[in-house]
Amino acid sequence: MIKFAYFLIGIFVLCSCSVSSPKKPSKIVDEPHKAHAEQGLYFMQAGMLPQAIAEFDAAIKHCEASYLIEGKSVYSSRTTAESLVYSVLASSQQQTLEMVDTVCSDAYYLRGFTALNTGRLRDAEVYLLKAVNMAPVNAMYLSALGHIYQVRRDWAVAIDYFTRAEDAAQTYSPEAIRGSEFIRAKRGIGFNLIQLGKLNEAEVKYQECLAIDATDKSALNELEYIKILRAKHNL
Repeated sequence: MIKFAYFLIGIFVLCSCSVSSPKKPSKIVDEPHKAHAEQGLYFMQAGMLPQAIAEFDAAIKHCEASYLIEGKSVYSSRTTAESLVYSVLASSQQQTLEMVDTVCSDAYYLRGFTALNTGRLRDAEVYLLKAVNMAPVNAMYLSALGHIYQVRRDWAVAIDYFTRAEDAAQTYSPEAIRGSEFIRAKRGIGFNLIQLGKLNEAEVKYQECLAIDATDKSALNELEYIKILRAKHNL
């Protein structure tokens, strides 16, 4: 688990990135995109955001030079079930399938995170859309994109992405982090439902979080907030 010490800590609760490493990366790596992504993550964890951005940009440049090929569908996958979905999708589009690890999509994801931390919301959206395009049923990416629309106060679109993340987590997330990604999506749905005044539906989502983890402090706090709103407005 990687926790980022920026002002948006807690938004990206769990990073299952294949490039993640708490140690300084070695200088000699055969795959340059992976070397840059690992170095970027190292800088991010060290609080060196400009350096992290430069490394993620370099990783993305290598990725796009390697994978943006006409007539080919390039997907990144974390599980066998996810790979099967992309295989069917590529076949339906009559595209040649190339399945890769998540280094490049993680680079987009992390670059989106750095953009969000520097107040560049539109750039964050662009990078996260690219991550989702490479992995349409990756719950972590979908929740991150949902948060972008939440920040924009586009509650309905945010709910749509968090709902997609909820569905994806249940089926396609790696077993070790499925619960965390499932709860993250449910919290996102609940928060945006509250903004729309749909307190009963929001309460259901937070109760579902507690059914998975009875100690989920965020869900407990939001349920208390719903009680306050009901009392305030006599609901």
